[in-house]
Amino acid sequence: MPHRARLLGFAFTNADFLFEMDAAGTILFAAGAANDLVKEDGDTLVGHPAGKLFKPSEGAKFATFAKALKSGGRAGPFKLTLATGTEANLSMFRLPINGANISCTLARPGGHSAKPQIDPRTGLASRDGFMAAAERASDKDALTLVNVPGLPELCAQLSPDTAGALMQRIGETLKTAGASATGQISDTSFGALAPAARGGLGLIQKITDAITADGLKAPKMSETRIGLVGAGLTAEQRILALRYVVEQFAQKAKLEGDGDIASSFTALMDDTQIRLGEMTRMLAHGAFEIAYQPISDLVTGKVSHYEALARFTNPQGTGDTVKFIEALGIANVFDLAVAAKVLNEIEKCDVHVAFNVSGATIASPASFGMLAALLARRRKLAPRTLIEITETATIHDLEAAGKAIQVLRDMGFRVGLDDFGAGAASVNYLHAFPVDFVKFDGAMIQKIGTSKRDDALLSGLAKLCGELGVTTIAEWIENEAMAKAARALGFDHGQGKWLGAPALEIPAVAPTPGKRRGVKESWG
Repeated sequence: MPHRARLLGFAFTNADFLFEMDAAGTILFAAGAANDLVKEDGDTLVGHPAGKLFKPSEGAKFATFAKALKSGGRAGPFKLTLATGTEANLSMFRLPINGANISCTLARPGGHSAKPQIDPRTGLASRDGFMAAAERASDKDALTLVNVPGLPELCAQLSPDTAGALMQRIGETLKTAGASATGQISDTSFGALAPAARGGLGLIQKITDAITADGLKAPKMSETRIGLVGAGLTAEQRILALRYVVEQFAQKAKLEGDGDIASSFTALMDDTQIRLGEMTRMLAHGAFEIAYQPISDLVTGKVSHYEALARFTNPQGTGDTVKFIEALGIANVFDLAVAAKVLNEIEKCDVHVAFNVSGATIASPASFGMLAALLARRRKLAPRTLIEITETATIHDLEAAGKAIQVLRDMGFRVGLDDFGAGAASVNYLHAFPVDFVKFDGAMIQKIGTSKRDDALLSGLAKLCGELGVTTIAEWIENEAMAKAARALGFDHGQGKWLGAPALEIPAVAPTPGKRRGVKESWG
């Protein structure tokens, strides 16, 4: 078995079996230890049709799924029966950087138990539970969303027991609407899923009846209904777009005003679907820039390496675009596109460069497997390549993620944690993951000197990292005083505009602290 296949087999420890096939359906490599799923060893499968993994009637379905998968597309999970008679969930990826090859994973159904997702106040599904139900909906279903802006104020006027009884009554009433799923989306809104052909569900009237049953006056409400059809989107993308829009609504980020949500919700849904399609195409073609910012030794001032920062010139800007990419589930495509660009640059320049990888990519066996495949092909660049794992997406399976990180380190890549301290899970990550460096969140660094307690905490964390053999980097070093303060607290390296702003090209000569100019907007 090629060494790459072994690495990918390890990378997919959270799945049960991995195989990659070419456009003709021939297995290029296979790895895994799920003997009850696939009886044959991965080596013996190479060169054979992938369809032989499935029982004959299911092999036709598998071939159909593969033929329909366009460049940059993802599909699954699909539940199929294998040649062994065992059921498995199949997921498929075909990314541009991998040509016509398709990477597939097989996993036992029900491998991850779902936690109860019920809102205790109403007995309805929580927002997460409701969105999980939406993921099982079809494009023949419709979402009905009701906004009750004055509900929190109404409950605040009541005793706790009376307010609790009211919320329970609203929940029980909505359950009689005949929807396939009902949930509380936010403190002021409720949602329901039902076949579009059913028409309106009368949710406003039901909530009104529940409120007025005790002689209370119902506040103003508004309702919108939208079909789940997403032109040009896969079923997964359609649901992710819906999830993003509902999250925006729940956070009142874009739907504040007079409470009339119908037109604004529909417009936001349409805009999100269009933007998702455009963003996917842009990432597939690498239509974004990379800026490089130096990271320097705080004692000597010598540049240690550069961080690659993706930049977007669209109206939304880099920060919002990256949030959108992660919310819509295409962070793995983004990570691979960035990695491919950066590795090409490293090959041309004799420098050390770090690039970001989302926690979502590390946490997903299929996504991480694609990343590991790309890096395995460029393994000769490992001594000059660093990988920073961002905390923008929470990693739940720490053991599996730790194994994935070790795969990268075994290939020779240095791996670290970005924005350390910004999330509640930072210390858990440091304990669970075998990392080489951590980059402390800039918001913490900027507060140095304002609180003895906070300074003591930072100093203690820096010391802990040193004892673990983990290099520390302080972000947002904006002046010489901050550099000296960070060094005094025990930090090894620094990054920030005083040490060097991002530039679209790696300079031939390392810059001098305090005398640099470059690109201002970046993500890192």
